[in-house]
Amino acid sequence: MRKTAGILAAVAVAASALVAAPAHAADTLTAGGSSFSAKMFTTCAANYTADTVTYTASSSGTGRSNFANGTFDFAGSDGAFAATDSKPAGTAYVPVLGGPIAFIYNVAGVKNLRLDAATIGAIFLGKIKTWDDAAIKKLNPGVKLPSAAITPEYRASKSGTNGNMSGYLAANTTGWKADQTWTVATGAATPAGVGGATSANVVANTAATANSIGYVDLADAVASGLSYASVKNAAGQFVKPTTAAAAKFLAGQTIGDNGFVTIDWAKKVPGGYNASLITYAVVDTATAKKGAATKAFLNYVLSSCVPANATKLGYVSLTGAISAKAKAVVASIK
Repeated sequence: MRKTAGILAAVAVAASALVAAPAHAADTLTAGGSSFSAKMFTTCAANYTADTVTYTASSSGTGRSNFANGTFDFAGSDGAFAATDSKPAGTAYVPVLGGPIAFIYNVAGVKNLRLDAATIGAIFLGKIKTWDDAAIKKLNPGVKLPSAAITPEYRASKSGTNGNMSGYLAANTTGWKADQTWTVATGAATPAGVGGATSANVVANTAATANSIGYVDLADAVASGLSYASVKNAAGQFVKPTTAAAAKFLAGQTIGDNGFVTIDWAKKVPGGYNASLITYAVVDTATAKKGAATKAFLNYVLSSCVPANATKLGYVSLTGAISAKAKAVVASIK
């Protein structure tokens, strides 16, 4: 009897301890940066229930700066820190998604424009000035192109889209330097055209300006209702920016130990769309104050949210070695 009473007493004590134990306090993760991938990050944040996550779209440069100074728990970025940038010692990159850069344009009566890297590069450098330029006409036989001045629309902020756009052009034509700052990429203190801070600004400027051309993520391009060009790939094919074509191109790229993918934009991939990029969650794997919450959210993003939403939002759900490395980087967050 005494033994039974002792067991019951122990159970009662344990039960009272469980009742008295405080509930786990939910964390709030603050993040932001890349506007290219904003539709995915905001969708995942809205659907996540374990913690509160806020994502503010601005630019990859702003995202990395706010991550480095501790304002953001993680950053959305389409590019890496420069070697000279200040950043946490445990900084690593989680490849979250891929996507094509779409070249939207506002030219009355032209619905199926074809371009290549050389013409795109010359347009954004201000060297091709009108839509009926011989180089554009050669790519578009039988298309009536106006003798109207072209207005390039570009990202004025330190943008990961700029870094990937200029990297693509530097690999496939002349006159370009791969850089996230447009003045550096073009080598012009006053670039041709009009600058916008975010992808949404580039869309709005292009939609409001006749005979303009800009570059944005596919989701923004589709939502804009504007036409977007087919682009000649390194295999000699004219390819529309689609999730399938971007996935085919990105699948064979090389991923490093820190999670960052080195993209060979000149690679010949039949059916692939060369002007594609990868967006990362930039994380601190060593000293993050909210490491457990960040790890849990990014596991949800990689395993559930992106696979379920990527295609319908205009993005690529990454697979193979890149996906495996992304999950390994998340697992290493302390």
